[in-house]
Formats: sequence, structure tokens, C-alpha cells
Amino acid sequence: MTGMFNKIGINSTAFPSLSPEQLVEAMVKLGYRGIEWRVAETNELNPNISWNAVSNNRCTVQPNLKSIEQITDLCKQANIEIFGLSPYIPVGDKNYALKMLDLAHVANHARVRIWAPFNGNGSTYQERYYQFRKFIDELLMRAEELNVQLALEIHQRTICSSPSLAVRVAEHYPHNLLGVIYDMGNLAIEGREDVQLSLDLIGKHLTHVQIKNVGYRPLAENEGWAWYWETIENGVLPIPKMLSTVIKNNFNDWLSIEDFSSQRSDLEKLKHNIELIRSYLDGDFYAIEKELVAHAK
Repeated sequence: MTGMFNKIGINSTAFPSLSPEQLVEAMVKLGYRGIEWRVAETNELNPNISWNAVSNNRCTVQPNLKSIEQITDLCKQANIEIFGLSPYIPVGDKNYALKMLDLAHVANHARVRIWAPFNGNGSTYQERYYQFRKFIDELLMRAEELNVQLALEIHQRTICSSPSLAVRVAEHYPHNLLGVIYDMGNLAIEGREDVQLSLDLIGKHLTHVQIKNVGYRPLAENEGWAWYWETIENGVLPIPKMLSTVIKNNFNDWLSIEDFSSQRSDLEKLKHNIELIRSYLDGDFYAIEKELVAHAK
């Protein structure tokens, strides 16, 4: 694969047992080209308990200038593009959000992932929608000044749990300032819509596509089923078919693997997943490349 069709990256959140340096080294060896870094405080990391993607994650960059400069230099030396920062910004925390935009500017204008308000807390959808819109409005001027894009992740249990709900927010803003992350795995939990319909709706707001999968297991009688993180190849989603649809829509951004399954070690997962995704994509990629070459002649 060559050119834009080789933009396979990862989200560091999915590799909690590795240090950032170990992850970059493995990425170079295996052929990954881009990354979205988890950004959070690391003062409370505990090596004496199991590493965990959410609460005890080594593969994290601290939210300060020195740490961002160091990881940016490391990735530059390794020829790896930082296409995103994932800092878990609370909706309404304007100061922290502005700080993340400044740090993203340092990281070669990486996009900044944001989440919509979560469901619950007694407020209505309308109240949370306008709270979120107000928050985005407060960030746009800085984002435009710094040439940094906000990236709204489609995420379960939020008011943007589906492509259509995410577009209801994004359509009010320029796509270069607010994009939408199409997260395949999250859609298997809540909000799944037809892939082509989703891409049509998102349009130019589409940023990167996140690849992961889930499984379901039955609970007690009359209590339904519960989801869990499954390997990409064994989950409920037809990932090869979904990727084929994405590619056929002239997608030229990052395919970001964010596999939270635990059947393999982090290093094994890195190796397995890039080989798997390449096997899914080879037919489409080479067919597209051949068509482009033939057309050029």
C-alpha cells in the first residue's frame, strides 16, 4: 500500500501496559504511521496493580508543555504523525479546553477530541444540547487562531451517541473547526446507523475512523444482554464490510485502531491488528490504486 491509503494509526489509550516510548518503538517496527495520544495526569499510576485503559494507563502523556514537546519530538524522529490528542475535557471546563488547544498547536496542529455531555444528571436533552453548543462556541475563536480542529467522538451514553445526533451539533460549525470521529465499536453499543447513510450525513465533518469491536453475552433471565470489548475479528460488527464502505467514499484520513479487547497482550495486539486491517483493506486499496493509475494513463 502506498500514499494516502496507508494511513493506519492507533489510539494510545488501548495499550495501557506500554510506556509511550515502548509504543513508538513498536509502531515503527510494525509499520504504523500515526497516533492519537491519551493526555492525562500520570501522578497516580501504580505499577503494583494491573494496567488499565481507564484508570491506570502508562501510555499517557501529561497535559503540560514539556511532555507534549517531548512526545512531539519523539514522534517526529520516528516519522509518526500525531493526528490527535485525547484529553477527556469536561464539558464546560473552558480553561482546560483552551490549554489543550494550545498544546495541540505545539503537537503540529493535532486535532483535539471532545465528548458531548453524558446522559443523566436530571437535565433534559435540550438543556445538555445547548450547554454543549455554548461550550463549543467559547472555543472556536482559539481553535481558528491556532488552526486546530476539535473532533467530536460519537460515543455511547452521550447526547451524540449516533452519527445523526453528532451531526445535529456539527452542522452548525465549519468542518475545519469541528469534525466528527466515526467510532465503529461505540456504535455497536448504542447508536448504530447504516454506514453509507452515516457517511452521507457526516460529510466533510468526518475526521478519523476508529476501529474496534464488541461482543454480547446474556445476563440473567429477562435482563437482556451485556456488551464487552471483543477482538476486531470476532465481534458483532462486520468490520471488513464497514471499512470497504468507508474507503469507497474516497476516505483519506486516519484509520485509528482502538482495540480494548484483552485476549492478547498489548504488543501482540499491535502486531495482530495491523496485519488484520491490512488484510481487510488490501483488496480495496489495490483496486482503487489500479483504477487511479489506469485513469492517469
